[in-house]
Amino acid sequence: MKTNDKTLVDESSDEVSHKKGKVYLVGCGLGDVELLTLKAARIITEAPVILYDHLISAEILQLIPNKSQKIYVGKEKSCHSISQEEINALLATYADQGLDVARLKSGDPYIFGRGTEEALYLIERGYEVDVIPGISSSVAGSACAGIPPTARGYAASFSVVSAHLKDSKFNNDWLPLLLLPNHTTVILMGLSVAREIKEAALALGVNGDLPAAIVSNASRPNQTTIVTTLKNLEEAASGAQSPAVIVFGDVVHLQGRLPSYANSL
Repeated sequence: MKTNDKTLVDESSDEVSHKKGKVYLVGCGLGDVELLTLKAARIITEAPVILYDHLISAEILQLIPNKSQKIYVGKEKSCHSISQEEINALLATYADQGLDVARLKSGDPYIFGRGTEEALYLIERGYEVDVIPGISSSVAGSACAGIPPTARGYAASFSVVSAHLKDSKFNNDWLPLLLLPNHTTVILMGLSVAREIKEAALALGVNGDLPAAIVSNASRPNQTTIVTTLKNLEEAASGAQSPAVIVFGDVVHLQGRLPSYANSL
């Protein structure tokens, strides 16, 4: 009986030693630490390994315990410190060591990020993955500036688009949305192609006086809002900071009448 017990213990120990760690794709929202979900905050404080990029705010990074290993995997425009393939491999490498890994993602992992690619890469190789949703600037960025994506009498629908395709190619497929009445269009990653947006939209016949707003650093202490129009978008964008969302539609007229986000850090 004792021999059998010892055998069971040895097998159990061997199984534990080879158990893969779990990978968490954590949506970190807009930047304000108080906008994290309770689950996201818990994982950030518990995971022994943290991968993060330049869009994760300092306040959120301060939640990470000193004992945790922090690894910067920033991918700023035209300045990638590490490729997506290398990030995928890193997640797997640490999980292979039996360590739980938290991959911190700005906004929501599945909205114009690479969360889908990371999750598929890991799942296809037998790793356990948990995706934690986060508040996306595609929905809440304009609200932080006092611009609701929808409002009765202003917009009955809204769209969220990316201004970039793979390999940083300009995406103009969404431009007909600007012709829709009672509609709001929110553009992510559009600041650097403001001129292209303006020129292509005007060529399509979009009214140059279409209200527009650029909201930078939503929910953070340095949040700014520039209210403009389509025809003046390029000039306005030259004075805006990234990251930013661009909002088109009559709802922009409500900016200044509704409360802006009060950051209480």
